Amino acid sequence: MYKSTLFLFFYLAFSTLMLAQNPARVTIKGIVQDTNSTVMSGATVMLLQPKDSALVNFSRANDKGAFEFRNVKNSNYLLKISFVGFLPYQQNVKPSETDIADLGAIKIKPIAQELLEVVVRTAKAPLSIKGDTIEYNAASFKVPPGSSVEDLLRRLPGLEVDASGNIKAQGKDVKKVLVDGKTFFGDDPKAATKNLGAETISKVQVFNGKSDQALLTGIDDGKKEKTINLELKDEYKKGAFGKITGAVGTESRNAFRGNYNRFNKKEQFSILGYANNINETGVNWSDYGEFKGNNTFNQNDNGDFGFGSGGRYYFSDGGGITDNFDGRGFTKNFGSGVNYNYTYQKTKLSTSYFYNQTDLKLDQFQNTKTFLQNNSFSTTDTTKTTNFRGNHSIAGRFEQMLDSSNTLITKASLRFSNSNGTDLKSQRYLTQENALRNAVAINNSSDLNAFNFSGTAIFRHKFKKKGRTLAASLMYNVASTDGTDKLYSLTKFFAAQDVNEQIRAISQLNQNANNTNFLKGGLNFLEPLSKKIYWESFYNFSNNKQEVGRNAFNGLSNNERFDSLSTFYQNDITYNRIGSSIRYSHAGINISAGLAGLRYDLNGKVYPKKDAPLNTEINKSYDALTPNLSASIELKNNAYIGFNYNLNVEAPSITDLQPVVNNNNPFYITKGNQDLLPVKSHEVGLDLYKFDPSTFTNISLWTSYNYYLSQVVYNQTVDQNFVTTTRPENISGGTRFNTGLYTSFPIVKTKLTVNLNGNVNLTNNPTFINGVKNETNNQGYNITLGFSITPSDKLLMGLSGSLGFTKVKYSIEEGQNQNINTKGLDASLKWNFAKKTFFETNLDYNGYKNDRFGFNQDIPILNCSVRRLLMKDNKVELRLAAFDVFNKRQTISQRGYQNVVTNQTALTLARYFMLSITYNVKGHVDKLKKNNGW
Repeated sequence: MYKSTLFLFFYLAFSTLMLAQNPARVTIKGIVQDTNSTVMSGATVMLLQPKDSALVNFSRANDKGAFEFRNVKNSNYLLKISFVGFLPYQQNVKPSETDIADLGAIKIKPIAQELLEVVVRTAKAPLSIKGDTIEYNAASFKVPPGSSVEDLLRRLPGLEVDASGNIKAQGKDVKKVLVDGKTFFGDDPKAATKNLGAETISKVQVFNGKSDQALLTGIDDGKKEKTINLELKDEYKKGAFGKITGAVGTESRNAFRGNYNRFNKKEQFSILGYANNINETGVNWSDYGEFKGNNTFNQNDNGDFGFGSGGRYYFSDGGGITDNFDGRGFTKNFGSGVNYNYTYQKTKLSTSYFYNQTDLKLDQFQNTKTFLQNNSFSTTDTTKTTNFRGNHSIAGRFEQMLDSSNTLITKASLRFSNSNGTDLKSQRYLTQENALRNAVAINNSSDLNAFNFSGTAIFRHKFKKKGRTLAASLMYNVASTDGTDKLYSLTKFFAAQDVNEQIRAISQLNQNANNTNFLKGGLNFLEPLSKKIYWESFYNFSNNKQEVGRNAFNGLSNNERFDSLSTFYQNDITYNRIGSSIRYSHAGINISAGLAGLRYDLNGKVYPKKDAPLNTEINKSYDALTPNLSASIELKNNAYIGFNYNLNVEAPSITDLQPVVNNNNPFYITKGNQDLLPVKSHEVGLDLYKFDPSTFTNISLWTSYNYYLSQVVYNQTVDQNFVTTTRPENISGGTRFNTGLYTSFPIVKTKLTVNLNGNVNLTNNPTFINGVKNETNNQGYNITLGFSITPSDKLLMGLSGSLGFTKVKYSIEEGQNQNINTKGLDASLKWNFAKKTFFETNLDYNGYKNDRFGFNQDIPILNCSVRRLLMKDNKVELRLAAFDVFNKRQTISQRGYQNVVTNQTALTLARYFMLSITYNVKGHVDKLKKNNGW
């Protein structure tokens, strides 16, 4: 007994001593040097799991070459170091017997030619930092089979994806996503990441993309946008891939979607189709990206040159096949198309055809309160809308590098469309005392056919002298619409004394025919005055000719023509701008100052009808000098300061210039104004940014201010029957101010990241109500706090909450000031709870409150699904999903503007359940055995 007790005592003492010698948490540190003992400042240092190279922690060597990992678990690690031009270094780190594991000086070797083969064989680093580029090895960040690129990005340090799929990288909004260095999904970054499979990606690269001008000249102009490049795995760069999905659900819901793609080194051929009644009004972005391929149309091919905006018009390439549903109503949808891309050496060709259609049914209720001087009235509006639209789109883009100095880009699109619909409205107008004054029943229908063709050519020439370039562009667009509107309404005026004035009926037929011819061109020349100073000159020209024809007929009087509502109008706006700027560009400092002179020539002719004698002609010219000043300074330690000032001058919109009366709603009549002058405003902006690559902590501050010397506002005249007539007019004054802060930082690296976003928006908008000036002041305050949580390889979680406060003040009636409050909570979870089986859920909670309306609505939307991968290579996915489990979905919007505040509620697709099956041609690689469960 004595010996046993003595043995146990020594055993416990020895165990305690051993535990004391091996602390649970330690600090690992060292110094990175080259073979000559020179410190390697900025080297990327990573701690990896030895079994699967999963990233545990990361840092960068400071200016003394030192690195440190604090409070990490005392365990076995693989230490990896990378630095541009040096051989990747790795060593095993064993558990430490002390609180500090000092690895001392670590020597890394420069890469010689004979070492290249060794470099290729070396295990890939999870991430590497090369200048402003951060490269992630996708295989080192595990996600479940079948995950999207969005899921992959949530795993990557320094990247954040919110509940809507918006992406931030190092605190900056991602503006563009490339695939293998080529435009793949247009300019919508979340389009690419939301549905493209994570299994297709080899690397993710994040960098500051340069402008088209900087790429052409090789001279940094300080204009950069955060860009992600997705590098595909080799097996997805050739051969065939695609998938087909079919789904059936309760409430007679069904959906079909499929695509097939065949790629080789030169060619890409794709077909796709979809049909559903679940409010997916276009193809999803995954199918669209595969369909358009690597040579999709570059939205920067607009041919505009010079600083600032003003006087330039933009036309669609005839696409519009992607999902544009705004959340209201119920839709039935169908679409199909074919795409062919060709790339070889210096030639790129893209062509496509697509047809899509949507049939919408919408039931909507709206409360509106309108403020007058010392008075107000309310409107309740119940609307039932049906609408059909169908589009045929043909598009092509051709790019030819003629030689090393010359490039030619041409693009063209052709679109035919048809739409028809009906609007049934029941409106009630109530006095401030809540007494019923008027009631109107409206039954309107329309039928429209439209045609649009657009062609653009851009030529770029690079001279032998570095930095000297010449660019020229030419664009032509022709469009026409031909349609009819049938207007029926019956109005009751309860305050009318005369029995003949108590009821008013309208039966009207409008025949509309509009034609547009638009031509624009531009020249740009850049000349280096020295190695640091450049002179840029540019010229812009555009001419927009439009014909607007309307014939209105009175259905209550044998279809006699309404001369007062009929017109034929010709509008011609010519724009010329010439300018120059001087830019200093060196060592991350870019400062530019410029001046441009512009001229608008506006000509308008009004006829009673087409081929009739001229009634009225208006000729106006407007000249302006527009200065520009911008600066971007890249400081040390990844800090940035940006500043810009512009004097913006823009022509009035064609719609506002048209002298056409729109009486589709007899209580809200709009008129055009031929006398409008251009909009003119001062704009100032300031940005501050700091990013720490050793911790992936970032902070951004920004502010912008606009003051309108002249703007177009919609003045109102309201009569005693509450009939509102609006007319666009110029007015001086009005301001917009915005400032905000965004910061993101890891609490536990690779496990828990926090982001905080605050924003303040202040606007002052003047307008005239019955000749009395009203200033509407909007004060908007928003704050959002979010957490990205990845506790294990089998679990992804996200949590964010937001609060919004909007105060609307009306100078015309301060007693009617509004307080509009919103709140939101979004929680998501993706869990691999069994082999090849996954549970996914998302809770989206929103609250809306307006005390003035007595409105207080909370809407929790819960979606859940379970999916299972089947067959070899996981080619089949079976999913059971529940949408809007609480059956609470509806669309709510609250707005305060001019002298109006509105609250709108619309019905939309609520609770249903759906079973779907998807077959993937290539399948998802089964990594469950290869990568510890994935």
